[in-house]
Amino acid sequence: MNRLILALLCAGFIHTAQAQTALPAPLPDFLRYYQMAAERGDPEAQMKMGWAYDKGDGVERDAKKAVDWYRRAALQNEPTAQYNLALLLIEGRDVPKDAATGVDFLTRAASQNLTLAQSFLASLYEQGREVAKSDAEAVKWLTRAANNGDAAAMNNLALKYARGEGVARDPAQALKLMKAAAQQGNALAQLNLGTMYREGLEGTPVDFAEALTWLTRAAEQGNVAAQGKLGWMHLKGQGTEANPKEAVKWFVLAAKEGDTDAQTQLGWMAEQGLGVPKNEALALQAYTEAAGRKHPIAANNLGTLYRDGRGVKADPVEAARWFRVAADVGDAMGQYNLATLLEASPATVDEALGWYRRAADQNLSAAQSRLGWLLLERSQDADAVKYLTRAAEQNDAQAQNNLGVLYESGRSVEKNPATAAGWYRRAAEAGDAAAQNNLGALLRDGHGVPQNLEKAAEWFKRASEQGYAKAMLNLGAVYEQQARAASGKPRLAGPAASVPAPATSAPTAIPLPAMVAPVAQPLK
Repeated sequence: MNRLILALLCAGFIHTAQAQTALPAPLPDFLRYYQMAAERGDPEAQMKMGWAYDKGDGVERDAKKAVDWYRRAALQNEPTAQYNLALLLIEGRDVPKDAATGVDFLTRAASQNLTLAQSFLASLYEQGREVAKSDAEAVKWLTRAANNGDAAAMNNLALKYARGEGVARDPAQALKLMKAAAQQGNALAQLNLGTMYREGLEGTPVDFAEALTWLTRAAEQGNVAAQGKLGWMHLKGQGTEANPKEAVKWFVLAAKEGDTDAQTQLGWMAEQGLGVPKNEALALQAYTEAAGRKHPIAANNLGTLYRDGRGVKADPVEAARWFRVAADVGDAMGQYNLATLLEASPATVDEALGWYRRAADQNLSAAQSRLGWLLLERSQDADAVKYLTRAAEQNDAQAQNNLGVLYESGRSVEKNPATAAGWYRRAAEAGDAAAQNNLGALLRDGHGVPQNLEKAAEWFKRASEQGYAKAMLNLGAVYEQQARAASGKPRLAGPAASVPAPATSAPTAIPLPAMVAPVAQPLK
């Protein structure tokens, strides 16, 4: 038996307890000497040992040993060790969290002029994280870091001066600090400086050339927000000639990084053929990316593609799903478009009214106009007049015509043909055929306006050219009247050829169907 055990041991089939205990790997030479110095009390060597165990540099990572070595150095006022120890304790990374002790060591490091510690301590005070929120303390530590030349601290301090947080508001100082940080190559400062010049923020004069310079520098460093803003500048010709193709280049870069605004704008440009060949399939892809993250404009525009069957097979259910995504986050256009689909079914018409109302209350004129019409059908005249008036005042031609009908007939408002004529004229000049016909009728009959058959005929003709049948009939009657007056012949007996004033039960013009109502929209 003993011989068998010996044979198995020799063959490696049986391991002794001693064989199972792995010896620690020998330290690299540089760490071996650091450890020797650290054990003799050298604070820099202790910090280096802490770093090695913190990052797993030359040894297996061990947060507890890292804390031990950092603490030994920190207690000897080694600032980098104090900072690194603070990070571990505040964040509780693989060691018990001890924020109070962490903040204490962080403050010690910052007080020894360690820039990283100053910036981090400022962020804690700004956020009210692990310490009482204090903009004044944040400014104090940002100022020290900025005086050390830290560009990020300069940027953050500039924002404090711009907003008057923890310090007296000083736009000039804000601009000075922002420029200093931007000139050091800080991409965020370049973005902020470019934005200040582009939008004239914080008292900075608008300067598109300067804005273009700084946004370009930030964008070339990969700053996604700058790429998106730069795309807009090239699209609109701000500080440079308008160049949709160049705009697309920057929108694509931002879109690839997941910027939903850029994805949405890229989709719009592909849908319109602006800067790229028209490509509704590409628009669908871009909108889908952004809409999947609940971007309201992208969701609404994606819904229009599914509704209209552009770039994808028409699918009203999918269209409604995306319109609802936009509607649920408060997008007025999405609410309107969802309502137009729901209105088609008697089972959901009440829900449609609710969405129209929500969009109308956001001052969307198309929703106000349509809601006013539907409320008239339900004899809710007071609300109908309110919404039609709001839409008419925003130059919605259908609402102007329908409001004119109410004033002409005296339904829910005091009868006033002159006011009716005013609304008809505004809608007629905007090209609304029903309003052109109705204005012509007032001019023909001299209701609310001086009688003028020549002008009446002009409006009837303009409506007729749009295929409006009642205007054709009225125009024929005017021509007949003029022809018989010229010949001295009496009019033929029979029903009058002219169209009487609109019935008081409802406006004459039927709103445009939802398919041609305003739908997709670019970003503002």
